[in-house]
Amino acid sequence: ETAVAQVSAALQKDPDLEGVFGVNVFSAQGAYQAVVTAGLEGAVKIATWDATEILIEALKRGEVDLILAQMPAEMGALCVEWGVKHLTEGAEIPRKVIPGFFVFTQENVNDPEAQKYIYK
Repeated sequence: ETAVAQVSAALQKDPDLEGVFGVNVFSAQGAYQAVVTAGLEGAVKIATWDATEILIEALKRGEVDLILAQMPAEMGALCVEWGVKHLTEGAEIPRKVIPGFFVFTQENVNDPEAQKYIYK
């Protein structure tokens, strides 16, 4: 609800707004909903973080332009890997580890490889 209200207000304040980026599931779906409610799908570019089924379907229809999806299996594997190294080798755990992500576009959204990154 917050994201819908914020993006709706931004669209009213700046009718020339060209794009929005949702940084998590809630802001992404809220931004999408606000743009669609305003009837601006296609005119306002939408990029999101987190690949929910709602956003994936919107991407297929051309209402969302880009979705970045986290790779939770890789995140978990990195945690276990560093935990084991720390416990068995005394390795210092890095303060920051940047895991990978998958980029969904209209060109690859139906690829078999892409399906495992859709949040279900």
